[in-house]
Amino acid sequence: MLSFSLLAVFAGLSFAITTGSCADGTPYGKCSTKFPGQYCTGNINAPTLGTLLTTCPCSQFPGYVQQGDGDAASCIAAKCSDGTESGACSSTKPKKCVNGILVDNSTGCGCPAGKRVAADGIFCEFIPCNDTGVSVPEGTCSPKKGKKCVNGALVDKASECGCSAGKTKVGETCAIVCSDGTEDGKCSATKPKKCTNGYLLDDAPTCGCPEGLSPVGKQCSAPVLGGLGGVDTLGGSPSENESGTAGASNALSCCCLPIALIGLAGGFAFFRKRK
Repeated sequence: MLSFSLLAVFAGLSFAITTGSCADGTPYGKCSTKFPGQYCTGNINAPTLGTLLTTCPCSQFPGYVQQGDGDAASCIAAKCSDGTESGACSSTKPKKCVNGILVDNSTGCGCPAGKRVAADGIFCEFIPCNDTGVSVPEGTCSPKKGKKCVNGALVDKASECGCSAGKTKVGETCAIVCSDGTEDGKCSATKPKKCTNGYLLDDAPTCGCPEGLSPVGKQCSAPVLGGLGGVDTLGGSPSENESGTAGASNALSCCCLPIALIGLAGGFAFFRKRK
């Protein structure tokens, strides 16, 4: 009786020693704790994982459900990390939830605005930019220079793309610049000049005049001597407490002064003749 018991113990020890584990560390004859629905079986010395949902149901893993029946059955995640149901397209195009993992599928799920299905049918690519009728592929400079297609939009990139004839690099933009360095559409330091299509032209109302000069149309001019509306021909203006009579007297004196001088000259000539 004792010998039989010892034989059983030795047999158990032999079985424990020779029994291996699956690649994920699951002991022989046990359900995997890493892969839903998988059971460690096969050769005792070198077992492998196999699907056995009757012993290792998908429900043992929260968030997993059984897909299919019989030998074709498997465990899949009910939802992806963003909440998308398994087998459905995510709101984040072109992602699709496949067995709990978000994968690209532009053909099945489409692309976001500004992108299109790539040639591989899996990913999305930016739609080429349009530079006034010229197609500019993503990441390249426009043949018209000065601009580059970045993320589906044309942006100023003079440092990389250069500028066309007649324009000069100003930061990352290409601008028309006049001979004195003034950018197109801006006033020059030399008033009243303004840079217009590469030419310095007078524009006194916009750019002002140098000190002491006033706008006259587009140009600048010195103030005209005298004027109208209460200013006499000698440049004087009546003060507020002067009467209209005084103003009239000034005007009369100015008017009659030449006649008086002529009279004096005539009298002097007559006196000499008589003498």
